[in-house]
Amino acid sequence: MLLMILMLMQTRAQQNDRYSKGNFYFYWGYNRSAFTNSAITFTGNNYNFTLYNVQAIDKPSQFSFKEYFGASSFTVPQYTYRMGYFVRDGWCLSLGMDHMKYVMQAYQTVAITGQINEDNNPYNGTYQTGDQIVLTPEFLQFEHTDGLNFLNFSLDRYLKLYTTPRHQFMLSIYTGAGFGLVIPKSNVTLMNGERNDEFHLAGYGFQGNAGLEMLFFKHAFLRMGAKGGFIHLPDILTRPNDAPDRAKQHFWYGMADFAIGWQWAF
Repeated sequence: MLLMILMLMQTRAQQNDRYSKGNFYFYWGYNRSAFTNSAITFTGNNYNFTLYNVQAIDKPSQFSFKEYFGASSFTVPQYTYRMGYFVRDGWCLSLGMDHMKYVMQAYQTVAITGQINEDNNPYNGTYQTGDQIVLTPEFLQFEHTDGLNFLNFSLDRYLKLYTTPRHQFMLSIYTGAGFGLVIPKSNVTLMNGERNDEFHLAGYGFQGNAGLEMLFFKHAFLRMGAKGGFIHLPDILTRPNDAPDRAKQHFWYGMADFAIGWQWAF
């Protein structure tokens, strides 16, 4: 019986190519990301203010074999993983995580409006249009560094460009779109308050993607892709211990990734 099952699976694999209905895949890779400037609004019991045109960058880990491939450290860099199932020939539905890192740049000067009225707070005051503030670490440290986690579904279309006669090598392109939830672990210290650093469902996002894939020996593949989309975070935690303090922001992002994967058929 086991032999018959194995023979059936082998026959199926021979009949199907990489993008046939019923095939599965999984990949793991790493990314670089970029973000548009954004307005960030902070609210609490005694303050409500907005910072405008705030700049942020990603935080890639310096490459080393130990950092990127070590058993205890391979999730430290900005990583990407995804699993997919071909619902029709050439059409794949997938679920994956884009683990980006978002770091507000310190010491930038930005516009500010709103009010701060906390006990013994040196930043107390009413800020109006035209007022500016320097984002020193004493005033604000704001990061999604463990990270800006975008868990998303995607529907993708694959098109073959070239394949060898025995399908030992295949070159393809893909494109698609998706949506999902953003679950950052936000590292925030606000106006010398207690540091917050915990996972929280903060919002949602949409994305489009396109890229190039190379398949080797019918199963292993390399892919290089680009993604771009919109992220809305209306419920960012800024202080710990169930405090009501929150921040909100939205921005566009772009991401380039490189991944290795494996596909199989049943």
